[in-house]
Amino acid sequence: METKKTLISIIVPVYNTEKYIERCLDSIMKQDDPNFEVILVNDGSTDESGIIIQKYKEKYKNISYIKQENKGVGAARNAGIKVAKGDYISFVDSDDLIMEDYCSHLLSIIGDADIAVAGREKYIDNVYDKSKTPSQVITVSGMEALKFQMLGKYNTRPAWGKLYKRNIVEDVSFVEDCIFEEVRYSAETFLKAEKVIFANKDLYSYRIRPNSIMTSNEQKRVKELAIALIYVYKILLEDGRYCECKREFEMWLAHTIIQNTQIYCEQVVDTKVFKKYVGELVKLYYKGGI
Repeated sequence: METKKTLISIIVPVYNTEKYIERCLDSIMKQDDPNFEVILVNDGSTDESGIIIQKYKEKYKNISYIKQENKGVGAARNAGIKVAKGDYISFVDSDDLIMEDYCSHLLSIIGDADIAVAGREKYIDNVYDKSKTPSQVITVSGMEALKFQMLGKYNTRPAWGKLYKRNIVEDVSFVEDCIFEEVRYSAETFLKAEKVIFANKDLYSYRIRPNSIMTSNEQKRVKELAIALIYVYKILLEDGRYCECKREFEMWLAHTIIQNTQIYCEQVVDTKVFKKYVGELVKLYYKGGI
C-alpha cells in the first residue's frame, strides 16, 4: 500500500503587490519537495494582482484562488486556513520570497515538534541582510519560544516563515483589521505548542517596503502594538503562566515604551494617542495590571 505523503498548505494573502507577487510565486513553485498546495487569497486588490494570480492558477494545478473584499491580512489568512487540506500550514507574504528547500528543510527537522521556525533574512531595495537566525538548530518548549518572541529573538514574532502542525492552528484565529495580529497569533500558537524547533539557515527572505503600513503609519503602530501587548498579558493571566515569563514580558514592555516615546518625541504621534496607549503600558509595567 502506498504511504500517504505529507502535504503542506502554503497560504499567501495578497493585497496590491503586483510589483512583487510573481517573484514570490516563482520562489514557492520552485520548491524541491513537490507535495504542497498554495492558497492565494486576494484581499480586494485594486491593482493587477488578481490578473497575475489567475495566470498562475491556470498554469499550476496545486494553486487555489480565493477572492474576498478587503478585510485585511488577518482575515485573508483565516480564509486560507478554512480551506487548507495540508497536514502542515505555512504562511508566506506576497512580497517576500522563500528558498527552494524551505518546505523540505522545515519538514525534515520538525520531528515531534509542533512548530518549525525558519531562519530569515531581510532586504530593502534588493539589499540583503542576514538576520534572525540561530547558529545551530535548537529545540525549546513553547514557553521558551514565547520568551524569545518577547525578547525579539530569531524569527518568532511574524506568523510567516514557520511550519505549523495542523492541530496547532485549528483553534487559533487571526484578529482581523489589525496590523499587529501576528504578535497575538504567535503568542497563542507558542502557548499551545509543547516543542518548537528553530532552523539554523536562512529559508525566508523578508522584504521591507518603506511605504507599507508597518513602516509609515507610526500612530497606528503605537496604538495597536500597545493593544497587542495587553492582549498577550491577558491570555497569559488566563492561562495561569504569566509568572513563567514575567521578566521577559516586562523587558518587552520597557523596550516598547522607550521606542514609542522616541517616536512621540519625533512629533509623528498625536499627544492623546501617546498618553492613552503608552500610558496603559506604563501602568501595566509598574502596577502589573490595566
